[in-house]
Amino acid sequence: MQTLALAPQGLAALAALSTYTRYGSHLTELQRQLAMIIAVRDVHYGWAHHAPLVQAVGVTSDQLLLIREGRVPKDLAPAEHALCDYAFEVASGRRVPQRVAEAVHANFSSRQIVDIALLTSYSMAVAALAMGLEIPLEPPETLQFELEWQQHRAAG
Repeated sequence: MQTLALAPQGLAALAALSTYTRYGSHLTELQRQLAMIIAVRDVHYGWAHHAPLVQAVGVTSDQLLLIREGRVPKDLAPAEHALCDYAFEVASGRRVPQRVAEAVHANFSSRQIVDIALLTSYSMAVAALAMGLEIPLEPPETLQFELEWQQHRAAG
C-alpha cells in the first residue's frame, strides 16, 4: 500500500497497530487469520491477500466458503468458533449478543478479547482504505512473495 506513504505519520501509526495486532497479540496464528478474513470477506483486495494465509494455517476451502458467505463453520474448535462469532459481530458494528459474549469469555482472556476486537477493527480499516484509495491488487508474484513472507514470520 505504497499510497499510504504519501502520509508518512499516518502510515507509521497504522504500521505500529499492524505490528501489534499481527505479531504482538496473545492469539494463535489461526485465530489471527480467522479474525482478519472475517473482517475483509467483502473486500476483494483483502480477500486476495488473506484467503491463502488462512488456508495455510489449516482452514479448509469449505470453511473458507462459509466464512465468505458470512457464516461460522460448525466444525471449528470451540475457541475458534467463539472467535468467529465475535469477529462477525464486531465487523457488523452491532452490539455483541449475550450468548456470543459468554462464549468468547469462556474461551479467551480479557486481553485476548481486546486483541480480537483490535485485529478485526484494524483489518476493517485497512480494507476500507484499500477501497477508498482504489489501491490496485498486486500481481500474483507479489502476492506469492507476501504469502511466503507472512508464513515465515508466523513460524518465528
